[in-house]
Amino acid sequence: MLVIGNKLKYTVVLWGALLISCSEPTVTPLTLPLLSGEKAHIPDLHGKLTWVNVWSTRCTICVKELPALEALQREYAERVQVVTVALPTDPPNTVLDVQTKLQLTLPVALDLDGQAARQFAPDLVVPSHHLLDADGDILYQTKGKLTLAEMRTMLEKHIFPPLSQR
Repeated sequence: MLVIGNKLKYTVVLWGALLISCSEPTVTPLTLPLLSGEKAHIPDLHGKLTWVNVWSTRCTICVKELPALEALQREYAERVQVVTVALPTDPPNTVLDVQTKLQLTLPVALDLDGQAARQFAPDLVVPSHHLLDADGDILYQTKGKLTLAEMRTMLEKHIFPPLSQR
């Protein structure tokens, strides 16, 4: 009887460990300064999904992606907060130059102390994309270039899930 009890105890501990390891990673909430002088809250305080893009002014792929992120922000503003976060190694005046040149209106955040980079791009590989729910759970993340169509596809999966998941 004692052996069965130990096996049951071991099974419960094992299943608990599996559930924890399979759960979605969660980010620590951040408040970042925007070039506009306002603050960006990650995750969104109003219950929207948050699309975080970590980029660098020295990354040509990153800079070419910014207009697509601008379009994503315009199309999904009711349900999604899009925040671009420049690496802490990018001087604020250089980030501002890119924002001005591309006429970006989406939130452009500065990661002055590196908190966002440590969470979203600890290896400093950019661009990196992260979709968070309102609780900060990571729903999707990838590194490398994404097209606007790929961004839309990913958002649609989480905004309008298949009927089987509702």
